[in-house]
Amino acid sequence: MRAGEIVGLAGLDGSGQGQRAMPATTHDLVALMFGQQPPQPERPASQIGAPILRLVDAHLRSERLDMRCSITMRAGEIVGLAGLDGSGQGLLMRACAGLQPLLGGRVLVDEVDLTGHPYRGFLQHGVVFGAAGRLEEGLIAGLTLTEHVALTMNREMLIDWPAARQRVADQIQHYAVRGRPDDRIEQLSGGNQQRMLMALLPERPRLLALEQPTRGLDVESAAWIWKQLLARREHGAAILFSSAELDEILTYSDRIIVFYAGQMFEVPDARSTSVEELGYLIGGAFVRGQQVAAESGGATR
Repeated sequence: MRAGEIVGLAGLDGSGQGQRAMPATTHDLVALMFGQQPPQPERPASQIGAPILRLVDAHLRSERLDMRCSITMRAGEIVGLAGLDGSGQGLLMRACAGLQPLLGGRVLVDEVDLTGHPYRGFLQHGVVFGAAGRLEEGLIAGLTLTEHVALTMNREMLIDWPAARQRVADQIQHYAVRGRPDDRIEQLSGGNQQRMLMALLPERPRLLALEQPTRGLDVESAAWIWKQLLARREHGAAILFSSAELDEILTYSDRIIVFYAGQMFEVPDARSTSVEELGYLIGGAFVRGQQVAAESGGATR
């Protein structure tokens, strides 16, 4: 179905209206859903600049994990984080944004030591965090689109409502949000909530740390989100993101960091691996390899 209408049928006997017999391929279904096959995204060209963020010998702990890690993010770089949920990706990203306290180590943004500073301090230095839970953490249920924009515009006691209404009208048009200024945010679909989140992001961030930025979105909406992210990257932003879709990680990442039970393994060039290899690493293959090497007196990467 597309826009409330049946646009194609496929039967097990091949009797569908101009469609091949089931099971239909992903290509067939996507073409029917969107009226055309969206173009395959190409790996974006990399122009890596100076370091923006350094997490140095960080000691992080949650109820399930106790991990130590270091990472450097450079201008224009995209780093994808792969792993089962709860393997450590969230701890790392939140530490990079000042949302996860460090038990040890330091975090520096443009060589300014922000260890122990709250998220507001990181935000002032251009570090922006996007949570996987759109309504749980990213947006505020019950508030309208205009009120969300007003929150990002105003740092004073009084709100300039005419300016906020003009701003939200401009953003709705620019980001093609299917909603009205006075709609509550929970009235929008998941894809339009994500578009509104993009509209609320700064245009020139230094670092975007994003948990599953395309979770639950269709192919077309996901491609649109990445178009907006890559536009910010062209202005020098670094992007640190997690995703459950390994194809997405391979398509957009310059480097990949794989997590397994709080341990990290870096793939320094995303072009050198595949979905199958990532799957093995996510399952802990690199940890088992280290254990075998230790037992035999050898070493692994």
